[in-house]
Amino acid sequence: MCQSFRRPLVLIVGALALCLASCSSNNKGKIEGKWKSTTEIEKIPAGNAFAEFKADGTLTITAGTDVILTAKYKLGTGDFVSLSDVVAGGKPDKSGKVKITISGDSMKWIEDKNNFEFVRDTGGTPAPDSKK
Repeated sequence: MCQSFRRPLVLIVGALALCLASCSSNNKGKIEGKWKSTTEIEKIPAGNAFAEFKADGTLTITAGTDVILTAKYKLGTGDFVSLSDVVAGGKPDKSGKVKITISGDSMKWIEDKNNFEFVRDTGGTPAPDSKK
């Protein structure tokens, strides 16, 4: 390879690698699974709402046997997650982006002016509507 082309090629490859690294999601491999609320969500007491992110890109939020929200999700850059085909309370709702930060077994969901917090549900806690 000619010396005059080597340096620009190295710079282009380096810039491309940097762009790809900065465009990746911080939630890849961490968001999938079931999460239990630790804050009130839309008047649902803490601990009674569950968010389940499936590997197929679907999200379901439930409270007892009631489905509160369904959507398709796609991991974006950094902590951002795009939601589409949103149905809330049985009615179509707006699509959009939310910021989801995951640290260990804790998840923080930031949407507009709302902040919701969850912990990974390990299955040790019975659902709120289950009888002993």
